[in-house]
Amino acid sequence: MKKMIFMLLKYGMRFIYFFMKIFIPVRDKAVFLSRQSDTPSENFLLLQQELEKSAPGIRCEFYCRLGLKSQMGPSYALLMLRQMKALAGAKYCITESYCIPISILQHKKELRIVQIWHSLVAIKQFGWQTVDMPEGSPSDIARVMQMHNGYDFVTVGSEYMRRFFAEAMNTPIEKVLPLGSPIADRLLNSANQYGELREQFFDTYPETKGKKIAVYLPTMRRDYPIDCGGMIDGFDYDQFALIVKLHPLDNKTEINDERAIRDNKFTTEQAIIMADAVISDYSGTAAEAALLGKPVYFFVPDTEQYSRECGININPLEVFPDVSFDNPQDLIDAVCGEKAGQREISLVRELLCGGCDGHSAEKIVKLTLSDISE
Repeated sequence: MKKMIFMLLKYGMRFIYFFMKIFIPVRDKAVFLSRQSDTPSENFLLLQQELEKSAPGIRCEFYCRLGLKSQMGPSYALLMLRQMKALAGAKYCITESYCIPISILQHKKELRIVQIWHSLVAIKQFGWQTVDMPEGSPSDIARVMQMHNGYDFVTVGSEYMRRFFAEAMNTPIEKVLPLGSPIADRLLNSANQYGELREQFFDTYPETKGKKIAVYLPTMRRDYPIDCGGMIDGFDYDQFALIVKLHPLDNKTEINDERAIRDNKFTTEQAIIMADAVISDYSGTAAEAALLGKPVYFFVPDTEQYSRECGININPLEVFPDVSFDNPQDLIDAVCGEKAGQREISLVRELLCGGCDGHSAEKIVKLTLSDISE
């Protein structure tokens, strides 16, 4: 029954779009579509600036709405109609998520569609890699809705990431390019905030002054809390101030040790910039830290369970064995002993974000505007 509903939706949208393509002329316009948030992301805004600089007179339109499956009711259907109208009259489309009208509709040949994704990396699996898994979509629905179909190009953070994104989006690997992302350009220019942010941090938390700063940034587990009590309890608080930032949707993990700072005064990005060490797991924040040359450590005590439920492309224990741990004491010893040297830092950076050189926005816009036959 559910499959039939989605089939009716697809062919109904195609019928409407057929007439939209006839009556709506193509203009010098770029449309930005996203299900990641209700407002344009920073990646979108940075690409808009670069587009308007490279192609004066181009019109940019944004159609963004948080598209949780549980919230995709009549109002979201109206948004998709607006997205369809915009696509019918556009030369360029940039998206950072799976977007239904992009994938199920047959577009005009003039339309160039570029998928920049919302993360530099895919440490954990997604899309076609997770069909019929607890975190993924049913395979029959994914086929009906042609999930991630229709991209001319996909941009990713590194050469190493290309294969994983090609699998996740069922896209030929030659269409997946390691160009980085616009937000990586800005992150590379933010390193000069290191000293200023640390002073603000020490002023906010005077008891930490003179200590090194470690930041713990785990991703969310859907059905169980993160097993981090041993790591937090045994940390060396004489040497380090430990900032803990759980995923915003994590309502299962509890941090009761008052020595660990559950900060809400600094953003995750600011915490990374001022950190002396970053502890991650399967989160994309590891790439942001690596981009800035930070020592990154992976604490993954639940690799088997997480892989079974979510799927992983990179098992840190295998890919980064010198800085990855499933035992809290081993992690503490490594962080406090500053085990991550330049070789380890360079390896994490190359594999996760080696394609980021500070010119990603420029390269993505050049790709978007290039002739389709090139």
